Amino acid sequence: MKVSIYIEAAGSAIGGLPVVAALLAEALAKDHHVDLFHGVPSLTAQQLAAATGTDLNGVQLCYVDVSGNGQQLSRRNPLSHYRSSQQMFAELSEGYDLFVAIVHAVPPFSHAKKGALMVLFPTPTAPYVEPDGGVSLKLALRHPGRYLYQNWVWKKRMDSYEVKTAISDFSRRWTQKRWGIDCQLVYPPVNTAFREVEKDKIILSVGRFAIEGEGHTKKQKEMLDTYHRLNGERSLDWEYFSVGGLNATAEHEAFFKKLSDLAAASGAHVVANIDRNELTRLYERASIFWHAAGYGEDDKTRPIFMEHFGISTVEAMAAGCVPVVINKGGQPEIVEHGVSGFLWETLDELKNYTTRLINDDELRAKMAHAARKRAQMFSREKFVANFVGRLLE
Repeated sequence: MKVSIYIEAAGSAIGGLPVVAALLAEALAKDHHVDLFHGVPSLTAQQLAAATGTDLNGVQLCYVDVSGNGQQLSRRNPLSHYRSSQQMFAELSEGYDLFVAIVHAVPPFSHAKKGALMVLFPTPTAPYVEPDGGVSLKLALRHPGRYLYQNWVWKKRMDSYEVKTAISDFSRRWTQKRWGIDCQLVYPPVNTAFREVEKDKIILSVGRFAIEGEGHTKKQKEMLDTYHRLNGERSLDWEYFSVGGLNATAEHEAFFKKLSDLAAASGAHVVANIDRNELTRLYERASIFWHAAGYGEDDKTRPIFMEHFGISTVEAMAAGCVPVVINKGGQPEIVEHGVSGFLWETLDELKNYTTRLINDDELRAKMAHAARKRAQMFSREKFVANFVGRLLE
């Protein structure tokens, strides 16, 4: 088959979205021609393969500028507007047997023989839908004709996809609320192939060094403060590493400088744009994994600021790190509290659960074993069987 995969622009730092796309492209390219459309001008197949630990030989990367999404077209002539919006970015899917759109934002119409939608999280809403779900009756009654037309166009757009999936139950629920479509739950593919080596006294967190305005931030400052408190109560012989991708802008570099200064005060390590092989070794050596995205945010009114699944959490678990992660977003679907890790609500709980693991070698080893076992639920093999199998039906 001729396959097109489309992902939105996500800056130069490679996060969860390109990882999912790369693993999907790798799986499909074994038997099919695969073009991967993306919005990062500088991205190459070699860079993406190196950052995601995939083999992308045979995958063609194609840059496309999708800065305009077709939602601001003139609505004076409904038929003209519909035809124009339908043709917006048609080159992504026309002539393909299969089109897979991996999105947060509104997907383009699919023109392929078969369209498949993978929703990471629905950031905008359908026309006249409130952010927390439900129709805005006041606006709908003010413009009933426009309301009926836009809802018709929305339905036609979504009906162009035969397969609709979401990457977590958290995302699935919000997609139903905001977009009015029912998705099947298909967890994203995660690399779960890690060696079992002797563990070091390392606490690890992994996530983009995102600044305000980039969706959910990873709350690195809050985790550094927690490590500082741990170290202040007693002299720890444990190290803390906070690693992740960093965009090359003045704002990002200034943010990273502040984090580096905080880290220096407590002896922590903050590392940007770490090599994939080095990250793998760090996963394998670390004993405890932290995740705090969504801390201090209201998951009912601002769900975008939660972790929508948690690929880095699963990778850490597969490497035998015991996760101590926030009880929000997709994290509770991954970690079994008290069995394969701990879920926390407050920074005090993060500190206390971590102290418990530091002080109890037997508990830490038991949970590490359970974490490895749990992580296999989210393996690449499971994804290929669940999602790719559906695409090829």
